[in-house]
Amino acid sequence: MAAVELGEEEARVYEALSWLPPRQREVMAWTLDGYRPQEIAQIMGIAPEAARKNLERGRTLLKQALLKPAGGSGQ
Repeated sequence: MAAVELGEEEARVYEALSWLPPRQREVMAWTLDGYRPQEIAQIMGIAPEAARKNLERGRTLLKQALLKPAGGSGQ
């Protein structure tokens, strides 16, 4: 039962990540792989502050998406 619940929750996270704008999604992916904003900035060729801002915005949007009830329309 726990494995099914984990799978459903993991699916919700991946779905929510897919809704992020491309740059925020990429920064989030690098972060999940263990990179710091300074390293992500170098990899992506952007300013460190841009990496931090994209991470902050991505986390905010991801949190909002995950707080919605599963299967809900968000209204």
